[in-house]
Formats: sequence, C-alpha cells, structure tokens
Amino acid sequence: MDPVGELVARVEFEDDVTAGEADRHTRDLVRQLERLDVDDVRMGEAEADPGTRTGGLTAIAGLVLVSGLAIRHVLTPLVRLIGVWLESSGRKSVTIEKDGARITVAGPVKAEDVQAYVRALDESAEPERACRSQELSDSGDGR
Repeated sequence: MDPVGELVARVEFEDDVTAGEADRHTRDLVRQLERLDVDDVRMGEAEADPGTRTGGLTAIAGLVLVSGLAIRHVLTPLVRLIGVWLESSGRKSVTIEKDGARITVAGPVKAEDVQAYVRALDESAEPERACRSQELSDSGDGR
C-alpha cells in the first residue's frame, strides 16, 4: 500500500483581486479537487511567498492542501484539472509542492506537457523545479 501523501497548491492571484474574491476562487478550486480520488482536500492559511509585494501591499494567495493514500496516482488528473481551472477562472498561476518538488502551472496545460509536470513532481530528489507551460511548449521536447 502507498504511504499517505500530501501536496500543497498555492494560487497566485492578479494584483486587482480582493481578499474576498481570492477566497471564493480558492474555494472553487477546492470543490474541483474534491472530485479526485483523494482522502482530503481543504483550504489552508495562505500568505504570498516572502518578498512578493504589489504597490506596497503583500500579494494575496490561496492555499489548498490535498492528501491521500494514492496521491501519486492522481497527479496526472490534478495537473490537468488545475490547468483547466486556471484557463476558466482567469487566475494567474498555481504552484504545486509535493515532497520537496515544486512546479508552477501558469495557464492551460497542453496534453503532451502534462507528463512533464507529473515527472517534475514525482522526482522529489531535486529540491525545486519550476515548469511553466510556455517554457515547456517553447522547448519542443516536453522538458
């Protein structure tokens, strides 16, 4: 049996999003992620990454915690779902962290790029790896 896994999804919002709008959008993402075969999806207390400021104010961020016995097996649908959610909601980006690995999804994810994101999350030996859909499509090799 797989050990219980956990991942964190941080939503970065555009500068003009209010705290109330950020909360509503984050709750919408939680509802979407609850459709996956995971044990628990919940909102967490979120702060923007240190040093992220806009107009003298700290940027607003949303935080979603996902956990389950087979978290590794839902990475592919999770990345797809977040890409679709970003496209439909107009949010800026979602950074996903799992076992020390980190990727940033910044818009719709092409079908051929999904596995590159999943591999980046699954290779937790590397401390940080940022993959953006535009960078992946520019490279032409899916890495």
